[in-house]
Amino acid sequence: MTSSSPADAPVEDRERPPDTVPVGLPAVGDQGDDGSAAAEAVPTDARPRAGWLRWPAGLVLVLAAALPALVALVDLLRGRGEPYLPLGDHALLELTVDDVGEHEVLLGAYSRFLWHHPGPLLAYVLSVPFRLLDGAHEALAVGAVAVAGISSMAVVALVARRGGLLAGAWALLVLTVSVRLLGDDFVRDSWNPHLPVLPLLAGVLLCWAVIRGSAWALPVAVLPMSLAVQAHVGFAPVVGAVAAVVVLGLGVRAAVRLWSGRTGRPRRPLWWLRWPVSFLAAALVALLLWLPPITEQLTGEPGNITLLLDYLREGSGEPAAFSSSEAVRLIAEEFAKLPAYVGGAVPPEQDLVEDGLWPTWAVVAGLGLFAAALAVAAFRRRGDVLWLGGLTLAVAAAGVVALTRIEGLPFVYITRWTVVVGILAWITVGLGLLPELVTGVRALAGRRGPALLPAAVVGAPLAVLAAVAVVGAGQGAARAQTPFTDTTGELSGLASAVVADLDRLGLRTVPDPPVVRVDMAGTTRQELVGTFWPGTGVVLHLHRDGVDVQVSDFWELQLGPRYTDRADDAGYVVTLAYADGSSPPPEPWQQILAVEGELQVYGGVPPTA
Repeated sequence: MTSSSPADAPVEDRERPPDTVPVGLPAVGDQGDDGSAAAEAVPTDARPRAGWLRWPAGLVLVLAAALPALVALVDLLRGRGEPYLPLGDHALLELTVDDVGEHEVLLGAYSRFLWHHPGPLLAYVLSVPFRLLDGAHEALAVGAVAVAGISSMAVVALVARRGGLLAGAWALLVLTVSVRLLGDDFVRDSWNPHLPVLPLLAGVLLCWAVIRGSAWALPVAVLPMSLAVQAHVGFAPVVGAVAAVVVLGLGVRAAVRLWSGRTGRPRRPLWWLRWPVSFLAAALVALLLWLPPITEQLTGEPGNITLLLDYLREGSGEPAAFSSSEAVRLIAEEFAKLPAYVGGAVPPEQDLVEDGLWPTWAVVAGLGLFAAALAVAAFRRRGDVLWLGGLTLAVAAAGVVALTRIEGLPFVYITRWTVVVGILAWITVGLGLLPELVTGVRALAGRRGPALLPAAVVGAPLAVLAAVAVVGAGQGAARAQTPFTDTTGELSGLASAVVADLDRLGLRTVPDPPVVRVDMAGTTRQELVGTFWPGTGVVLHLHRDGVDVQVSDFWELQLGPRYTDRADDAGYVVTLAYADGSSPPPEPWQQILAVEGELQVYGGVPPTA
């Protein structure tokens, strides 16, 4: 940083005490209009001795953020060749990913409210590892851990870039513990409500960087925000709220600069082009990412966006899951999870969302510390903290709105993304209060110790806690199983029995192989959709074996017309049923081909074929 008078200093630097300078990750490229960047404040005389530590320490923090995902990745790749078959929505996602580049893919996953989520960006992203791994079933989980690792590194890097090493270590600790509270298998999960959670968090922090003057972050932020909304429409309120704060923040920034009349010191040539180029790049990126759903809307009858907007206006007719007060309590509990966990609370096991599961004292403590951080930031004029707090409150408000719009049963997966509220809140607490803690230690040490002693006293235990959290998360990730995946080999065994029967009948070697329809038998069990969930795994296995597979048009919403429009032309019919007698018996022209666990499969040539 070049020397200049206080009057010429950028807004971020004028917010600090006059005897401090920023020390943190070098902010190359992360600059305001005047070429400056904000970072953690430490004594001026500490800067020369700390400077050599910034890059290696910052790099360690960023890489540590990806360690749990890296461990999960190694475990997935090492286990290739063992039984592994996605089922349910994960099987449907793999079918969609397999279609990318070969068939038209314009929409996201299905919704039980008879529309699809806005766009196919999730499938496009996962198609990269899918092709690199030659279509391995593990590819979707590999893509999920890669996205989780990259997003985690981005979160820690963005916080450390603006707040310094202590803030980065704190963000690493908060992120690692919060994600582990979601379950050790969370980073492996490619499901559309789950995979975009960490990219969404990174996107919010990119928007924070935009508000603080980083023009480059705007087009970058479009990618994770678009991924979130296209994957699951439930992310739309939070993305809209964050966008509104960005507009407000940039407006305030421009107004302050105009009001102050500060043209500043000499700047680089064409510095004023940064923001126009940034806005143009963001618009082009958004257009490119949203072209598939726009195309579907223009060519569909009716378009999916029309169906979606009709639902948002009129609802489904099912009762609302939460009142406004219940929604506020649920969002407030996101502030409570970290202190409750530290206090020994065990994350509750639940299938449906309920409020009141986290202790009130932890809610009060979390909200109190968050308010204290904002109060201190306002007193110290720390714009970074105040704007991050503002984004946190906007995300929390969007969460309340989103929760009140949930209809029917409030399944936990719908609200997984609200963990972002808690992570942002506790990062804000660290940014606001850690400098005060360092100042307090400095006051106690006086002039007797080294200049770096206060930061070391605070940073050393923080680094140890972060390391312990990362190691624990890595161990958990190594032990975890990929959700909604059959690793027993039973479903593959059933599907292989079908392929063997087709080969026995010579139906795979004829010039015109027949359509094979897979029927998912009903059951007297307490199952909402009979054998549909495991049946999707059988469909996936047959498809990957080159079988021309179809299902009943009853499942058109879930699988699309590509897998339903020729079901009536079937020359061979497979039925997946429960083996305990709770499903209908085979047709006279079918025979039981295999029994695996609690399931069995029938197969045969229908008389009309």
